[in-house]
Amino acid sequence: MSSTLQERYGITEENAVGEVLWHSLNENGDIGVYDMKFGDTIIRNLTEADIEEGHTEDHKRDAPTGSEEHGVQDEDDPKRKKRKK
Repeated sequence: MSSTLQERYGITEENAVGEVLWHSLNENGDIGVYDMKFGDTIIRNLTEADIEEGHTEDHKRDAPTGSEEHGVQDEDDPKRKKRKK
């Protein structure tokens, strides 16, 4: 995280390395924004420019069984159906 944002949100150097809680993902596989946690502080809608690249962990382990791509979902999965209002 940039030092400017660290100062704005009161993030200490001890908590400067955050944990990604969520990120957007478009059809091309590009990430637009991140929600991250730094210590006890959650910051939403951070852009790539807002954060500094550091240690990252791949989370392909969360992908559906048999899928090597992050975020790939089965089109026939009933959980993907639109909810009726």
